[in-house]
Amino acid sequence: MRVLFVSKSIHDVSGAGVGSRMHLNVLKKLVGKENVYVVDVGVSETARKEEKYIAYGKYHNKLDRLHRCLEGNTYLFSNKIINDICQLIKSEGISFVFVDDSYFGNLVKTVKKECDAVTVVTFFHDIKASLFRIWMKTEPWYGKIDLRIGIAQEKISTTYTDANIVLNQNENRLLRNYYNVNTDYYFPVCVSKENIKQIAENPFCGNKRHILFVGTYYLPNIQGLHWFCDTVFDNVKENYDIWVIGKGLEKVRDEFDDDDIHVIGFVDSLSEYYSYADMVIAPLTDGGGMKIKTAEAISYGKMFLGSSESLYGYWEEIPDDLKGKVVFKCDTAEEYLNAFNKIDEKPICKKNEELITLYDRLYSENAAYNIMKDIVEKTTGVKL
Repeated sequence: MRVLFVSKSIHDVSGAGVGSRMHLNVLKKLVGKENVYVVDVGVSETARKEEKYIAYGKYHNKLDRLHRCLEGNTYLFSNKIINDICQLIKSEGISFVFVDDSYFGNLVKTVKKECDAVTVVTFFHDIKASLFRIWMKTEPWYGKIDLRIGIAQEKISTTYTDANIVLNQNENRLLRNYYNVNTDYYFPVCVSKENIKQIAENPFCGNKRHILFVGTYYLPNIQGLHWFCDTVFDNVKENYDIWVIGKGLEKVRDEFDDDDIHVIGFVDSLSEYYSYADMVIAPLTDGGGMKIKTAEAISYGKMFLGSSESLYGYWEEIPDDLKGKVVFKCDTAEEYLNAFNKIDEKPICKKNEELITLYDRLYSENAAYNIMKDIVEKTTGVKL
């Protein structure tokens, strides 16, 4: 079986990027990397063609972007790009297409109409009809146009795809509310243990308990961190310090004038920080889909304090005996402080095996492989 993987996110550092790379990697393991072709429509890459890989790059200029809009496409696609992809499918004998985002509707529609006996499945990193409506509130006029087109494209995808794939039941409710269709498969966020090996060296210093915040230079991350430090941390800092890591976060180092707040920013490996941290926090209030950093914390068996947003799609799967003991849902300063009061009553376990078992079952690379195998076999009728 020859497979085409179409994505805009495989080079992103965001959660979507981690998810996209996981999807691609398990597809390669499933059918063999020699049978997987990749079309990259992300705007960060230079246009180029390699063996089994094509990057189309960013639109050429404002006129090109306008032309794509007039064709009914978002800025990621032109009709020519869509036709080129169809020709690739035909010439290479591709029989299965994994569309790694939900608003590539014209591509899905054209492939289904132009390419005989090709199975097309669509993965939803989030439900754009919901997320894009939030983004529209702050976008300039031309951004609003793209977002409206994106929502229209998502609707087209749900009409023509052979299978809708969402993260969890919450996302399925949104899918049903906006488009009156149900998902065909659930595919939650999965993270690879390849990047989370135990490292011997302890990166932390001092005798206080270490709170870890992991993220990227993204406004909701920064806002959540400031909120936590301003409203919660001053009340617990006698026994705790905070360590802030993630790409780009070194840019906010000067915003925190406190010896107990260590803003590191980019690090070569997150593993040692996760391994030796006493707990992980995620005071996020915005975003879409399931958060990669939550899955990473679970994979290490870490005590976790996070908002409803950070636990979106996870909370339902957390064993009841861990809720309010190892995993705390906190949306207010009072809830965080109550959690810290409970935590301070006994020693902290830095590696909770029940969470690691949950990771292995639902959020690991092996879990992703099994889900992808089920999707490919059932939609194509081919036993792998």
